Amino acid sequence: MKDKAAKTIEKYDMPVNGKRVIVALSGGSDSMSLLHVMNSLKDELGFTLESAHVNHCLRGENALRDENFAVSQSEKLGIRCHVLRADVASIARQSGMSVEQAGRKVRYDFFNSLGDDIIIATAHNLNDRVETLLFNLARGASLKGLCSIPPVRDNVIRPLIECSKEEILSYCEENGIEYVTDETNSETVYSRNRIRLNVIPELEKINPGFIAGAGRCIEGLNEDEKFLSSLAEEALKKAETPEGYGIKALAAESCPVLSRAVRAILEKSGSQPDRAAIDSVTEAIYAYSENPGGALVQLPGGGFVRLRNYILEIPESEEPAPGETVLKEGENIFGGFVINLTKISEYSINSQKINIKQSALYIDSDKINGKLRARVRAEGDRISPAGRGVTKQLRRLQSEKGIAPEIRLVCPVICDDDGIAAAYLCGVDQRVKTDGKTLSAYEIIIEKRG
Repeated sequence: MKDKAAKTIEKYDMPVNGKRVIVALSGGSDSMSLLHVMNSLKDELGFTLESAHVNHCLRGENALRDENFAVSQSEKLGIRCHVLRADVASIARQSGMSVEQAGRKVRYDFFNSLGDDIIIATAHNLNDRVETLLFNLARGASLKGLCSIPPVRDNVIRPLIECSKEEILSYCEENGIEYVTDETNSETVYSRNRIRLNVIPELEKINPGFIAGAGRCIEGLNEDEKFLSSLAEEALKKAETPEGYGIKALAAESCPVLSRAVRAILEKSGSQPDRAAIDSVTEAIYAYSENPGGALVQLPGGGFVRLRNYILEIPESEEPAPGETVLKEGENIFGGFVINLTKISEYSINSQKINIKQSALYIDSDKINGKLRARVRAEGDRISPAGRGVTKQLRRLQSEKGIAPEIRLVCPVICDDDGIAAAYLCGVDQRVKTDGKTLSAYEIIIEKRG
């Protein structure tokens, strides 16, 4: 297995030479075999070796047993062992994450805290890779998800990724390597355990060589993903412009290539796109190429993708607007806007015409039902601009007024209990407009902050 791990390190260009390599050591058979393999390779490949153990404080005395075992086994080999104790259950409750998510975050945060230029070696093996393939398949993952656990990701390497669990256990037995067993591995409450204990044995009844066969499948999927990703990189280079990305060039690509190019664009902008966001942007590009017209796609986290003038761009996001806000007289902060509300007790339509501010909206206070509130545009909003004799969809009127797409979804709409009273840059609704009979009015001035 030492030779197999060495070939894996070479095959995937795992950056170990001249580095501090930290083995993530749980004390189980996988990580103990990895510790021994890496210890036997350190002089040959030119790296220093340390270990790190995280006690998640989830299993009482057994967790403490594993901690002491990891430390003592590292010391026997003359290897320094870093230890962290963390109340993962409490961290999970406070953060809203699952225990598994919180545990993973705690582990990797700890490992990375051990140095700026370290390499973290984890003991993921071929069985783990196959389990992840099946887990992601059950969740409906795309090709990228079916590629399973990568051999290298950032500063994390997995030298045993091509070794089966059977090989690992044989290596431990042949070399007298002790290890501990996590009793929770037999609990089917966890999805991965159910796959390991229930699903894979059934598949091995169909094909005794299932693990090896699934491993070959993963290798093929990774080659396909690598090829498609290279085409996406070429597509981005061809489409890139000073303003963004040319829509004609993007739309000329096939869907598998374009969706990967879109993912890369979104990730470069700092977004963490899900499948729905990628599909929405991809569909918008194809639609625009057939029928050019301004389009806006909202991204997870509040960003936007804008399509106009045959260019796809990601403008700087406006400050997210808050929820519905009751307006008080004076200055009101609403996201990236300031709303100044003034009540005019002795109102005259003639004085309005003389003193009107260009950006001011005037509504008859006696026609307001309930309190004035500010909110963002909602699906189906309609407004009847005063004096025009028509009712329009607010989103269409915003477009006619030339309001930038990224502002339309965050700018304030003024409402009362009966509906829209006014909207930013779109005027006052006919229902509440001032006239010769108005005795008192609200003056509303909406301006962007800064």
